[in-house]
Amino acid sequence: GNWRSSTCFVKIKQEAMKIAALIVLLGTAEAFNAAVRPSFTRGSAIHAEIGETGVAFENVAREWRCKYSPGSSGGPGDSASLKGCQAVLDEFLPKLKELPGAKVTRQVCGGCLDFKVSIVQPLEEHGAWADADYEPLESEFMEKLKAVEGTSLHETQEITFEVL
Repeated sequence: GNWRSSTCFVKIKQEAMKIAALIVLLGTAEAFNAAVRPSFTRGSAIHAEIGETGVAFENVAREWRCKYSPGSSGGPGDSASLKGCQAVLDEFLPKLKELPGAKVTRQVCGGCLDFKVSIVQPLEEHGAWADADYEPLESEFMEKLKAVEGTSLHETQEITFEVL
């Protein structure tokens, strides 16, 4: 059913400011839509669950990714495009770390040639950034990543991110 009319929502009316931030996130986060409902069982942090799946989370990541091309050796060790991707990340890393509650991770696969950057934030802080369409950082980062010769499949995604 609709979580906005659920007993859980009525019980947490006193947390209106936190719920408002979560609603903003859920309204803009296409990955979660109405399937996500808030829950306040652990401390004062905002938590949510994807429907009745048992998949609960309190952190959301915005992922920026692309494919890079291998170097002349056929691998990543001499890849000019991987070096270029890292240079873009190095340029943006200080700004990304200034986002409220942000933790930045980088994933690189030498086999499938993935370069991924995840900016992980608690739900409340992430909601504010999502509401701003991840700007100005996302468009600037992706524009520079697309300009790196030898990169392709430039994509963004919003995903839950939990340490279990």
